[in-house]
Amino acid sequence: MEEIVTSFGGYITHYGYGALFGLFFLGILGMPLPEETLLVFSGFLVSTGQLKLVPTFIACFLGSISAMTSAYWIGRTLGFSFIERYGKKLGLGYSLYKKTEGWFNKVGKWALPLGYFIPGVRQFTAYFAGITRLPFPTFMLYTYSGGLFWSVLFVTLGWQLGERWDELFNLIARNLAIFFVAVFALIAAWSFWRMRRAQSKPKRGNHT
Repeated sequence: MEEIVTSFGGYITHYGYGALFGLFFLGILGMPLPEETLLVFSGFLVSTGQLKLVPTFIACFLGSISAMTSAYWIGRTLGFSFIERYGKKLGLGYSLYKKTEGWFNKVGKWALPLGYFIPGVRQFTAYFAGITRLPFPTFMLYTYSGGLFWSVLFVTLGWQLGERWDELFNLIARNLAIFFVAVFALIAAWSFWRMRRAQSKPKRGNHT
């Protein structure tokens, strides 16, 4: 945690909300930054009076959803075209991709809000949503609501924990990650069960 304070503390306090927006934008796009730690640290700065609560929420939220939206359109314009054009030729698991595309549109959309809380996942969900051409209104609904909850939750934690934020953060973040992985696993299992059940039902008109 001291590393985070040393690396980003002065930068955030000096450049304020613009720095927060830029850090979350770059982190979500794929730069190796500890976004959740930065959220809680920002909340701590609110508790010390160096930042204001509402502008901190807004900067973190807008930075994250701007990056997710950019990643979506990168995936939709570049990734989708590349796979459609070269996937079959280069053996990129095209058939598996096509199956995944349908699954993502039905169930994978839940990975967008839940993925915020799972380290290493949130950086990829938006790209994949674009590649599989998840409808943009659906993407917005799941991504923006998840980003809002994620930002508010962790900034509030830092604000309320104050000086104790570095002691309790790892435990809280780890337990939240486990919880949301379990939630997504349940959603996926439920979807798989429904799909298998639908396939096992005899179709009308097949009886003699």
